Amino acid sequence: MVVAASVSGGWRILAADAQAKALGVVPGELLADVRARVGTLDIREADPGADREALIKLAHWSACFSPTIAPWKQEPDAPEYGLTLDIEGCAHLFGGEDGLARCLRERLQHFGLTARIAVAGTIGAAHALARFGAQEIAIVPSGEEERALAPLPVSALRIANIQVASLHRLGLKRIGDVAHLPRAPLAQRFGAGFVERLDQALGRMAEPFSPLLPPAAYRAQAVLAEPICSQDHILVLARRLADELTPALLRDGKGARGLRLTLYRVDGATKEISLQMAAASRDGAHIVNLFSLRLDALAEEYDAGFGFEAARLDVMAWDALPPAQEALVAERKGDNFSLLVDRLGSRLGLQNLVRLKPEDTHIPERAVVFAPARDAPDWSDVECPSRPLLMLPAAEPAEVTALLPEGPPRQFRWRGVHYAVAHAEGPERLRPEWWRKQARPRTRDYYTVEDEAGHRFWLYREMLAGDDVHPCWYVHGVFA
Repeated sequence: MVVAASVSGGWRILAADAQAKALGVVPGELLADVRARVGTLDIREADPGADREALIKLAHWSACFSPTIAPWKQEPDAPEYGLTLDIEGCAHLFGGEDGLARCLRERLQHFGLTARIAVAGTIGAAHALARFGAQEIAIVPSGEEERALAPLPVSALRIANIQVASLHRLGLKRIGDVAHLPRAPLAQRFGAGFVERLDQALGRMAEPFSPLLPPAAYRAQAVLAEPICSQDHILVLARRLADELTPALLRDGKGARGLRLTLYRVDGATKEISLQMAAASRDGAHIVNLFSLRLDALAEEYDAGFGFEAARLDVMAWDALPPAQEALVAERKGDNFSLLVDRLGSRLGLQNLVRLKPEDTHIPERAVVFAPARDAPDWSDVECPSRPLLMLPAAEPAEVTALLPEGPPRQFRWRGVHYAVAHAEGPERLRPEWWRKQARPRTRDYYTVEDEAGHRFWLYREMLAGDDVHPCWYVHGVFA
C-alpha cells in the first residue's frame, strides 16, 4: 500500500509500506512512474487533516510518559510526523531513559505504528537521530551530541531544501563538516536560520519549546503493571496520586482548588475527569470522595474498554492554605458548607451552583445578590435584620385600614383575601439611597404583622416626601 497526494508536478508517493518498498517504490516518486514500473498498487489518498487529528490524539495519550509534549511535522508535503517529549524527571518511573524508550516503542507497536525514538540533551539532536540515525532507539549521553550528529546529513538540521542544496554544492554534506566552521561566514552565505539550527542541535543555543498541554505546577502519575477497569480500583489509584501531591502542597502552603485526573486506556484513548472545589484542600479522602461522585455522574459516559494502564493527577488551580493547628479533639468547624458545595458541584457542576452574597445597602430587594458558590462571602461584618423567609420578587399592592395615617395596619386585603391584624410590630423606616437620583424620593415604613390565624406578613407603607396623608401599602414578604 502507498499513500499519494497531488503536489507540484503531479501525484507523488508520500509513504509506502514494507511490501511496496520491496517492489522498489520510493517516497517522492511520481505516481505515474511507479504505476508504469510496478503495475497494480493499493493507493490511498493522503488526508493531512485526519493525520493531524491522529497525531494530537497520540500526543494526549503519550502524556502518560511525560506531561510536556509537542507534536511536529517536518515538511508540508512530507509524511514524517512525530512527537517531542521532555522526559526530564520522568525517566526513573520506567527504569531509566532506555526503559522509557523501549516501553514507548512497544506501546506504539501495539497500536500498529512504526516509530523511531531518540533521547538526547537537545531537541535538534533528538529530532535528527530519530529521522536520520541508524538505530531505531538511540540514547545519546548529555554532552555527546556533536559526536552523535557528525555522521548525519545536513538535512537532519531541519533546514530548507534550498539550504541543503547550497551546502551540497560546496561539498558540505555532513553535520560534522560544518560543526566547527566559523559562524559569521556560514550565516552570511546560508542565512542566520541555518546557524541557529546548527547551534540548537549542538546545545550551544537554547531552543524554545511550546508544549501542547498547559503545564501543571503539581502533578503525580503512575504506570500500572496490569490494566484496571473497575471504579473502585480507579478511586484507589486516585487516592494514591492525591497522597503523593500532599507533601509538595504542604511544603508550599497551597491547597488544590481545581484537579484533573487523566486515565490512559490500553487502546490509546484517554479519559479526563475535571474537578473544581469551593475551598482549597489537601485532604486526599475528600478529593477521592468528590471523584467518586463525578464518576457516578458520568456513569453513562464511563467506558474503560480493555482497561486503564496509566493515570496522572494534575493540580490546575490552587489557593494559599497555610498549615493549621490540629485540635486535641478532631472536629471540623466552619468548612461544612464548603464540603457540601463540593459534593453538590461534583454531581451538578460547580458552575451551576450559586449562593447569596451580601451587598452594602439597606434596600431589602438589593441587600443580597446571587454569586457563584465557589466565591465564599464574608458575613462576619454584616448586620442581618429580621427579614421574611419568602421575599416576593416584587412588592404587591394591598388595601390597608389603619386607625391613623401614620399608624400600624389593623386589617388589609391582599390577593382578594381579607386579613384581620392581631399584632403589629414597627415601623422600621427605610429612606431612599441619597446617591441614587430619584425624581420623587419615597420613604418606606415596614411593619411585621400577624393575623388572627397566626400568619405573619411583612408590609410597608410608602409615602412621598412631605405627603403623609395618602400613603400606598404593599406586601413584600411572608414569614415562615
